[in-house]
Amino acid sequence: MNALESASLVMIPSGYEDGTLGSLKPTDGTGDFTFTRGSNISATRVNADGYIEKGYENLLLQSNSFTTTWLSVNADTPTDGYEGYDGSNDAWLLNSTGTDGRVTQSVSQTGVQSFSVYAKANTNNWICLISLTTPIVRANFDLNPSTTGSRIGVTGNDIDANIEDVGNGWFRCSVTYNATITGVNIYSLVDDNVFTGTGSIYIQDAMLNQGLVSYPYVETTTAPVAGGILEDMPRLDYSNGSCPSLLLEPSRTNSVDKSEYGFVTNNTSIEYNNAISPEGYQNAFKSTATGTSAVFTRIADISGGVTNPLVSVFVKYGNNAWLNIIYSGSADTYFNFNCQTGEFGTSVGSLTSNLKAENYGNGWWRVSARFNYSGAGSLRVYMASSGTTGFATGSTTIGNYFYGYGFQLEQDATYPTSYIPTYGVSQTRLGDVCDRGSNLAYTGNYTLFMEFELTKDGLYLLNSNNSTAYNFFIENDDCYFQFGRTGGGSGSVSFVNMFDWRAALGTTIKMAFYKSGTNAKLFVNGTPYTPSGNTLSTGNEVLDWRYLNYTTTPNRQHQSYIKQLVEFETALSDEACIELTTI
Repeated sequence: MNALESASLVMIPSGYEDGTLGSLKPTDGTGDFTFTRGSNISATRVNADGYIEKGYENLLLQSNSFTTTWLSVNADTPTDGYEGYDGSNDAWLLNSTGTDGRVTQSVSQTGVQSFSVYAKANTNNWICLISLTTPIVRANFDLNPSTTGSRIGVTGNDIDANIEDVGNGWFRCSVTYNATITGVNIYSLVDDNVFTGTGSIYIQDAMLNQGLVSYPYVETTTAPVAGGILEDMPRLDYSNGSCPSLLLEPSRTNSVDKSEYGFVTNNTSIEYNNAISPEGYQNAFKSTATGTSAVFTRIADISGGVTNPLVSVFVKYGNNAWLNIIYSGSADTYFNFNCQTGEFGTSVGSLTSNLKAENYGNGWWRVSARFNYSGAGSLRVYMASSGTTGFATGSTTIGNYFYGYGFQLEQDATYPTSYIPTYGVSQTRLGDVCDRGSNLAYTGNYTLFMEFELTKDGLYLLNSNNSTAYNFFIENDDCYFQFGRTGGGSGSVSFVNMFDWRAALGTTIKMAFYKSGTNAKLFVNGTPYTPSGNTLSTGNEVLDWRYLNYTTTPNRQHQSYIKQLVEFETALSDEACIELTTI
């Protein structure tokens, strides 16, 4: 059966842009959904390469116009039109005419940041990047194409400095730090740490972004510009296979204010930007034991009245397999995890539940648990020698280590949602709203087909614009499916306790529902079901819907992965529905 030929609407997540999720049919755009998540860039997804993809911003203005917003000091006004690293003629000549020759831009930023620029030697072979704080953050880089070995010279007060060869004599130079800054400077240097003299280098595409690494460059003019997952971009997520699913989630907050950096250690040392993280960038840390007991990394102190924290962390095996992960508000909030095998230990706190381990590839696990406790606490990761270690204890060998990245604490949650990065303050990812823009109505006979993954608790789909009239939804807690204009009143159909949605958590579900006159039937993974309640009376009841995953009612917000949505303005045969829904 070719659903594309006979369907009136086909939405298979593929075409999208910021603010729009496209449908394959109809082709005139009338079946497209608008998409909003609010004015933030704290959402992430798993992209087609299997890596976590973030949103980010270039916080500099006029990022490749060094005569606008930028100020020249002891340097000629930069001139443009030179061949750049990207084959364009968008590079600039920065010529120092005296001591401290530079271009500078005033900014006001705080937290973990990475400042970068593309550069190439001319009469000078060195560049210096400085961010203005007390004391200043700086790094010097050698641009001489014949240099062998390290190209990084003097550094100070930075977390990391990096230089990447991008070809044809060009390098991307970057410095990462955790500070409150008032400006950024780019210097043309005669030699390493020699700020006197004259001479020139080429520069192009400056960027300042939050985070431990410099993300792909985005151009700015008079305002910061975002890249990656934009604020209203549908998240086509590939975590469940080679074909994407539309990831829809409720609003959640990560209460860990620094999710990737700034941790307190005890009998251990941390090297930031030591390993490739689940993002595919070198921004994971390595934690190495300097003692044999009480070896821990303290991630965050939660001083407020947090309720039932759901904690999730990304960990990778180094040479110490067992980790003891705790929330120290109570001696019963802990568990042990083997980051080599992906198994949980036998010692689990009495207030700990909802243990979950997700394989993110390349040796990385995202492990999570709910701590059924209310109050202040401290999130810590101990190195341990076995899976029987008790609360806040453990032992290891000096020199043992593991890798970590991306810590998250979500209040009063039962399952972890997608990673929310933080760089100095907690961040809230707003709920996804997928909206047709107006109610579309069907009268007479019709068939609705969906393929999706039910991850936890329930799935609320294709709801009307009336928050009390859920047209088409599933409640996992009650093993309940209902279609109806008035949520159980006249003109509704329900299927109660015929199958256990909980048994299908984390697996694909194909479901079809048809109305034929006053008759209705439901098909789930090839099995037909007749209604437990049916008040269709005339056969002309109107199906009107608007939203995917209606998000204004908190207890009706759930994470879901939508693979297909197909509508037919006819009642398909039972045989066709069975074929359509068979896994």
